[in-house]
Amino acid sequence: MRKLWVVGAIGSSLVLAACGVSATIDQAISSVGASPNLQVQLTASATGTGASKAESILNALTVNMNYASTTGGPIDQSTGHVNSEVTINNKSQTMFDVRQIDANVYLRIDVNAYASLPTVTLSTQQLTDLQLAIGDRWFEFTPASLASDVPTSTISPAQTSKVRIAERAGLDALSALVDSSPYTTLPNGGYSQTGTLNSVVKAVQPAIASYLGKPFTPSNVKGNYTIGITMSGASATGGSIAITVPNGINGNGTVDVHAAITHDNEPITTPSGATIITKAMLSQLIAQAQGATSSLG
Repeated sequence: MRKLWVVGAIGSSLVLAACGVSATIDQAISSVGASPNLQVQLTASATGTGASKAESILNALTVNMNYASTTGGPIDQSTGHVNSEVTINNKSQTMFDVRQIDANVYLRIDVNAYASLPTVTLSTQQLTDLQLAIGDRWFEFTPASLASDVPTSTISPAQTSKVRIAERAGLDALSALVDSSPYTTLPNGGYSQTGTLNSVVKAVQPAIASYLGKPFTPSNVKGNYTIGITMSGASATGGSIAITVPNGINGNGTVDVHAAITHDNEPITTPSGATIITKAMLSQLIAQAQGATSSLG
């Protein structure tokens, strides 16, 4: 859950850097976490020859992220005191709902909603088995169950530090690239910028080489990116990123992701009747789910 928030914050930071005006950047970034409540809705599309399968799936999917400070203060000042909920939706149906409330994590899966996605094929027996095993009910993971059920990471502190340093260097390089590139002011408020994917690769090349401990010399990367930010006054209301790459002899293919940002008071509630997961129960559920493997068409 926290990782999704970090990803969203990173994306917003890079998009907002396109304005090239430090004061406006600071105000816009601050506006994202300046309220006790934050909602981000992600939608995506794919266009170009051969993109029909991806387009049919992306058209059906939305991701909603909801964050609420438990202190009543701004989210960016409530570290460790923010409840969160992430839902992945197939049109009007919620396929996956994950909530983090205090120290507990809650999960609900709707197998029928997943099975109705384009290109997903499940036999009647597979659907029945999965629905019986995990479908349409809440599971609760407490700190104790998470500690015993989730495998312990084998990544050393030194490795973790190395990864974080590389991530920070890469993000700094991307921010500098975006901030130094030309941008366009949008008529209704906000900014847009287009650049080459090769410039992105060159910007992060030193960070990747440092992490690998050896030279990193990728070949020329073809394609372009376009990032945008919409604003109301000094507040960010949305962002987007589109990546266009050559699609062989068939022209170009584009993937476009949009984020809508709001600050509504949407409570994140504890589900009633959730089943508390134990290590034995988790093993049983995994075994049942493995017996009902889905196939993708």
